[in-house]
Amino acid sequence: MRQLAISGSAEQLRVALLEDGRLLEWRTQANTEAAEGWAGEIFLGRVSDVRPGIQSAFIDIGLDRNAYLYVDDALPNEKSLIQEKVREGEKLLVQIIKEGSEWKAPKVTTKISLQGRYLVFLPFEKEISVSRKIANASVRQQLQDVLRPLLTDTEGLVVRTEAVDADEHSLAKELAYLRRRWQQIAGRAHEQARVGQISLDSEWLETALREHFSSEMEEIWVEHAATYQQVKELLGVWEPEWQSKLRWYQEKEPLISRLGIEAQVQQALQRQVALPSGGFLVFDKTEAMTVIDVNTGSFTGKGGQQREQAVTQINLEAARQVAIQLRLREIGGIIVIDFIDMKEPANKERLLTTLKRALSQDPVPSSVLGLTALGLVEMTRKRVRPSLAERISIACETCGGRGSVWSSEEMEQRLWDEVTALSRVQDAAAILVELPTRLYHHIDPNAGRKQWPVQLFKLHRSTLCVDEYRILYAGDKQEAERLYRRQMQIT
Repeated sequence: MRQLAISGSAEQLRVALLEDGRLLEWRTQANTEAAEGWAGEIFLGRVSDVRPGIQSAFIDIGLDRNAYLYVDDALPNEKSLIQEKVREGEKLLVQIIKEGSEWKAPKVTTKISLQGRYLVFLPFEKEISVSRKIANASVRQQLQDVLRPLLTDTEGLVVRTEAVDADEHSLAKELAYLRRRWQQIAGRAHEQARVGQISLDSEWLETALREHFSSEMEEIWVEHAATYQQVKELLGVWEPEWQSKLRWYQEKEPLISRLGIEAQVQQALQRQVALPSGGFLVFDKTEAMTVIDVNTGSFTGKGGQQREQAVTQINLEAARQVAIQLRLREIGGIIVIDFIDMKEPANKERLLTTLKRALSQDPVPSSVLGLTALGLVEMTRKRVRPSLAERISIACETCGGRGSVWSSEEMEQRLWDEVTALSRVQDAAAILVELPTRLYHHIDPNAGRKQWPVQLFKLHRSTLCVDEYRILYAGDKQEAERLYRRQMQIT
């Protein structure tokens, strides 16, 4: 069974894709402490620097670093040089097309696009293009004939492959919806004076839902009422009959805990991954690439053909698990895999076939380049967003960046989940919690958009690890306050 689980509301959404209880993908809306923005988000920016030498410009969009705009990604199309398209100090509406990372700035475009299930709306481009996967010439022409009268002189569209199965009413309905969204965004941009994000609050949810939207989905679980209504509205635009698959989760235990997602996310951040045979994988990240080592673990072969068969079995298990982990950990770029050495060419070919077949289940494109002279498998996987580790953890200051700890945002969310569960299960009205220095200054229940379900009494404990907290009491508000004052007098 394939399920989609959506937890949280507008402040911090989290989306999990599961198949038979196994976590396939984990999306989190909250940015890390070094925020870089998400692909698809729209910003009002200001040109800070134009570089004719590299035909690029750097745009201040209000994040930790300036975004990168290449000449081919800038309008108008009829001008060929970056210095003809933008000028220093000019305000621009830009959209992130490639998310930034620890070492790279986010890449942006002025060619704004709003994606739907069937259509991609282009408010600044006067053309209709049809997906190349729609090979039938008459179908392509029919789609253009249906959509062209619905557009104004300044609008364009990309017709997606899914539009083949849509009727005229569904196409017109989605176009009207995308146009309304654009008008809201344009209105915000007109009113906003400073640089920064102007995308709608629903944008991230729409993107995550659309990317997982398929006939294979059997259930969509949503935990919060406002988000449930939002998802229901989106399904009504895209595929009304799919609303029957929507479920509103109202149990006391948090949805993420009920589905066992948190434990699987923690495992996805571990360096080692166990294999059924007793072997294990080891993941190491460098600036240039990701290296995966396959180890025999508890396997002890006796040599000869018996060893060849056992090693081949471990390698095949490893190939399938590598594909799963690359998708879950959202690892992109250059990847080198050191499988256990095999002697027979047929077994090596079988390994590559198994790896390619496993990777074909991943919606993100990848390419297996083959075995090197040293027996290493070289491959690439398209980088579409920062990895899971980059999103929810930060470099550990204590060990000089050689390890990592949970980010403040992730720890705040974990505490919020636990507090929410206590408020439901124990009817707690207040919580007394000890926090390390970083979390003590980061978590402010009276500020920000997150609404805490109970009153939070914070105690500063510098002796705690940076990604640790300790709940001392959960229950009556007066008792929590009494214990809080007592602890403050002691310290």
